[in-house]
Amino acid sequence: MKQLEIFPFFKHLKPHEKEELIALLRPLHAKKGEIIHYQGDPCDNSLLLCKGSVRLYSQANDFSEEVTLYTLNAGEQCLSQVMSELDNTTVIPSAVAQTDIEAYLVNKEAIEAFISRIPEYQEFVVSIYAKKIAELTTALQNIKFKNLDDRIMDYLHQNEKKTIHITHQDLAQQMHTSRSVVSRVLKKLEEKGVLKLHRGYIEIHI
Repeated sequence: MKQLEIFPFFKHLKPHEKEELIALLRPLHAKKGEIIHYQGDPCDNSLLLCKGSVRLYSQANDFSEEVTLYTLNAGEQCLSQVMSELDNTTVIPSAVAQTDIEAYLVNKEAIEAFISRIPEYQEFVVSIYAKKIAELTTALQNIKFKNLDDRIMDYLHQNEKKTIHITHQDLAQQMHTSRSVVSRVLKKLEEKGVLKLHRGYIEIHI
């Protein structure tokens, strides 16, 4: 169970607490693109992510559009699942593996027991909650106060490469908007000579 050492609270557990947690865990492996759960699904377990990343997103009622809420990274626990478990409600966002992932599932009983008894686990959950709220706030500020042209170019320039291998759908997910909107903006930027669109990648000119 060396993988669990990536979680900061684990090293503070007493030997019997580690054994208790390990006995309650169920391993989960998923390939890139595999759905972990859909919004509205009942929730019986929460994900402790050891390797890879998972994208949490919300979909329109007719499933025609989706928007990325935040990304779950290695060493983090899925808070949407935790909240749903503790509140006995269905999960709000859908979740999909962005890469191949390795994780463990932990049930409601274990979460309730550890939150009530182990301060380090409480701090772990609160720290992830604060981090994800900050990520959502930044995303909302960008959507509200920064035009999409600039946001797209800022994102593409982060790679510091002239050729960016990304689809319009993947870029839309990063921009928290729809594919059709991103495609229109990219076409406009291409007409300005800022970039060149190709199938599966974007060539940056400036």
